[in-house]
Amino acid sequence: MFIWNVSPIAFSVFGIQVYWYGVIYAISLASAWGAAAWSLRKVRNVVPSMVPSANTFDNFMFFSIVWMVIGARLGHVLFYDFEYYLENPLEIFMLRQGGLAFHGSVIALAIYTYSFCRTHNFEWRVLTDVLCFAGSLGLGIGRIANFVNQELYGRICTADFAVIFSSVDNMPRYPTQLFESVFEGFLNFWILLVIFRMKGVMTIGSGVLTSIFCIIYSSSRFIIEFYKEVATEQYFGWLSLTVGQTLSIALFLFGIFVINCWKSRSEHNN
Repeated sequence: MFIWNVSPIAFSVFGIQVYWYGVIYAISLASAWGAAAWSLRKVRNVVPSMVPSANTFDNFMFFSIVWMVIGARLGHVLFYDFEYYLENPLEIFMLRQGGLAFHGSVIALAIYTYSFCRTHNFEWRVLTDVLCFAGSLGLGIGRIANFVNQELYGRICTADFAVIFSSVDNMPRYPTQLFESVFEGFLNFWILLVIFRMKGVMTIGSGVLTSIFCIIYSSSRFIIEFYKEVATEQYFGWLSLTVGQTLSIALFLFGIFVINCWKSRSEHNN
């Protein structure tokens, strides 16, 4: 078993403490931005009119990150701990303490992307495919921040790969943050990358990457939730499912919807 007792503080600058949580998330966002720019550049070399210019895309990504962080934080507040933040509203702004909900970021990002595409007359599937492709890499890195921050940990277990989180208790637990990092993030990214390289740049805009991302993420999240330590209030009693599992079902159905739309469009074109 592995004991995790690393300080959450990475370093200090002029007396200001910088946390590993923020450092890892910054790396996550930078990596996702780089992957998105790389995939769009591949498409731009073939069909320039299909994708935004580099400057337009950089502006889009900047505000995407802003809305994603806002959505992730509000998602955590509304979906997971609303009563606490209702009594302690100033805690909403304490991002360095953790508490970002993936599904909240997806909702906020979807709204902003749709608005951007309507304004600039771009096909929404182009940007959602790019965001899902790049986001899977960022997600894999970002989940490591949850591990470092000793949050979203798993249930007590006796497995050889169990981890003891020193700031939680002295009990061995499933490192569910790393499970999520691998299956929701890195494995998802690898599969999307293989599809992108095999099928070519026209994969972007088909909606295939979006649908596969949603299906893989939601399926992985649904299963891993069974091994996660989840507060009682985060269960829907009549469903015996967690909030995360319920939201993942909705995301899974959206992935099925997108891939069916792609199939229908392909059959119509043929």
